[in-house]
Amino acid sequence: MKPAIREKLKLIPHNPGVYLMKNNKGTIIYVGKAKNLKKRVSSYFNRTSFDLPRTEVLVGRISNLDYIVTRSELDALILEDTLIKKHRPKFNVSLKDDKRYPYLKITMNDAFPRIIVTRTLARDDSKYFGPYTEAHSVRNMLILLEKIFKLRTCSKFIPREVKNDGTEDRACLNFQINKCDAPCIGNISYEEYRERIDQVILFLKGKTDAIISQLRSQMENASESRQYEKASQYRDQILEITHVTRKQIMSNQSPADADVIGIARYESECCTVILKIRDGKLIKKEHYFLENTQHETPALILSRFITHYYHYREDIPPILMMQQEPEDNVLIQELLKSKIHIPQRGDKKKLVDMAKHNAFLLVEEKKLAHIKSSQRTVFAVKELKEKLHLARLPRKIAAFDVSNLFGKEAVASMVFFFNGKPKKSQYRRFKIKMVPGIDDYKMMNEAVTRYLSHLDDKDVEQPDLILIDGGKGQLSAAKKALEKTTYSISLFSLAKRLEEIFESGKKEPIIIPKTSYALKLLQQIRDEAHRFAITYHKNLRDKKTRYSELDRIEGIGEKRKMLLLSYFGSVQKIRDATVEDLCSVPGISSKITELVLRSLNNNGVK
Repeated sequence: MKPAIREKLKLIPHNPGVYLMKNNKGTIIYVGKAKNLKKRVSSYFNRTSFDLPRTEVLVGRISNLDYIVTRSELDALILEDTLIKKHRPKFNVSLKDDKRYPYLKITMNDAFPRIIVTRTLARDDSKYFGPYTEAHSVRNMLILLEKIFKLRTCSKFIPREVKNDGTEDRACLNFQINKCDAPCIGNISYEEYRERIDQVILFLKGKTDAIISQLRSQMENASESRQYEKASQYRDQILEITHVTRKQIMSNQSPADADVIGIARYESECCTVILKIRDGKLIKKEHYFLENTQHETPALILSRFITHYYHYREDIPPILMMQQEPEDNVLIQELLKSKIHIPQRGDKKKLVDMAKHNAFLLVEEKKLAHIKSSQRTVFAVKELKEKLHLARLPRKIAAFDVSNLFGKEAVASMVFFFNGKPKKSQYRRFKIKMVPGIDDYKMMNEAVTRYLSHLDDKDVEQPDLILIDGGKGQLSAAKKALEKTTYSISLFSLAKRLEEIFESGKKEPIIIPKTSYALKLLQQIRDEAHRFAITYHKNLRDKKTRYSELDRIEGIGEKRKMLLLSYFGSVQKIRDATVEDLCSVPGISSKITELVLRSLNNNGVK
């Protein structure tokens, strides 16, 4: 497997959508749809053996892949069909079950062409539409076309010129039940039938508006000529086509030609996605990464991108849809001769949201691509976002823990993980100052409050998520500290006993399987916070032990000080001891004893 593919597989989301596989020249060689993009695409590269040599050849030629996330699997199916029609990928002719995709074939060599379903592509003058993913779908389409346009289905030879001698009984049953206009008996002319075939081709290309316009003109002409029966046939065709159009991925209110622009930004990364709609169909996704956007407003970013992208282009659609107005809105519309539309609801708003979501996924993908760590770390960060239902990747996590011994030397620690790895330059430790006695909740509140008060400092990075070591009590204390600020940071706690995860504002815990990389990452961060707190607490105790009134006595070095403290336990007991008691300590002479007692008493040690 190529390294680029291996990295891409780590980043594909578990959403419905369409995936596009490309060769080393960037040409799309396969388009597929999936309910779960992650599982479906990964299955191609997890096989130890292939069912078909063709599949093995396909995988061997894949140098890169792309994907488009959709709202549902149905949208993915329709989008897959659209992209297949546009790109005609080489490997989209075979199924994994040793079958070929079905096509709709229009036999243009016939004077009165038929539409049939075929699984074989021949080098003739016929027109092929597809391939389609499911046989029943293409057969339903065929039935619909026959119903709307009343095309012939028989295979008999019909010459271009057919004389109607009035013997209509020669026509088949389809003519009798009004499913065919019987070109075999000259009931419809060559020119009129070919006009219908042109309309069918437009229909299969998605040009439904053009068909309706033609049919409406024909209906009006027939009505003016008092050919009311024919006018009613055109009317019925218009109604059928309109009904079908409403079932497409775009509603009948969506623009025929438009570009939908979505922008997502996170730290230094910014991505713009353009969804291109032509004739009411989504046919393509383009994306571009932008530089130097950290300190710019979204309106300015939009303005610069649109001006750069569309200036001097010929294929500018009449409508540009986006999430907000660009900074130079009036000038851009005048320059491009296009209308900028900011949808607030409905299908158009959903399209803009889809573009933004795809841009957001690409930004996250690029961020994760820079993580130089194990595969487990990459999965853990992504899985944590999914398990905790976060809006963004928790790439920066700050974790807190408190430590005290019977209320003495109370301390708190904060460790910082970036992309699943410790970032020790962001570690912080706090000596609890405002909480007397033992109160873990108040200690936690003090530590989080003091940390949040420094988030605006240049050398302090703002976390995406704060993790508290403890249960609901500690979480509630941290929440009170966070609520006093304007920061929007996800807040969770991890309880040791059952490894339950509690979310701020919710009663029920989140249970993550113990085998999950996400839980293991949280445990690692929690344990690191605990280790850091214990280490700090121990250092303070050791420091207090190491420093005493003995340090002020000249002639008492570190070795003798530790001998006395080890033997008596404290300076107070040394002061209360007799000369004989002190002299009994190995290495302590009578001279040293007198020096120690005199110094301690003079210093007024109590």
